[in-house]
Amino acid sequence: MRLKKLTDAFYRENTHLIEALDLVKGSWIKGKTRGYGIVVITFNGLRFGVPLRSNINHDAAYLTVRTSRYNPSNKGLDFSKALLIKTESYISADNFSIPNSEHDKLKGKEHFITSRFEKYVEKYVAAVSNGDKNVLGSREYVFTTLQNYHTELGIRSPSSVPI
Repeated sequence: MRLKKLTDAFYRENTHLIEALDLVKGSWIKGKTRGYGIVVITFNGLRFGVPLRSNINHDAAYLTVRTSRYNPSNKGLDFSKALLIKTESYISADNFSIPNSEHDKLKGKEHFITSRFEKYVEKYVAAVSNGDKNVLGSREYVFTTLQNYHTELGIRSPSSVPI
């Protein structure tokens, strides 16, 4: 599994997003567009960048570091902050480095991680389509970046934004 970064072009051209890491009211937080690491996952012809994060406190993730529930500083791939990558130019040629112990947890897991991400997206699409406020209000979905991509995901309901 290749770890990459997003390019500056992604940040310049995506200020319209409703929800994203480091984005507040259409402006990227100065100094925070740090080029966080992503893993690229293709699903139904769409290419997503799933970011590596720390302090993940929900189950919509693949963890590479798990800590106690009393001191949560879990690290891993956060499905809830996945970003649609509409053009290859948004993916930097630079590799993103993480500690070997974390990288080892990703090796050979591409199919498993992709499958978990697909299930995450499918559950979101079903929840929006059915107006399931329990799912949409859960920690896994309340701040999901998937709300940016209803058209691309084939969600037809015009008023289908999570709570």
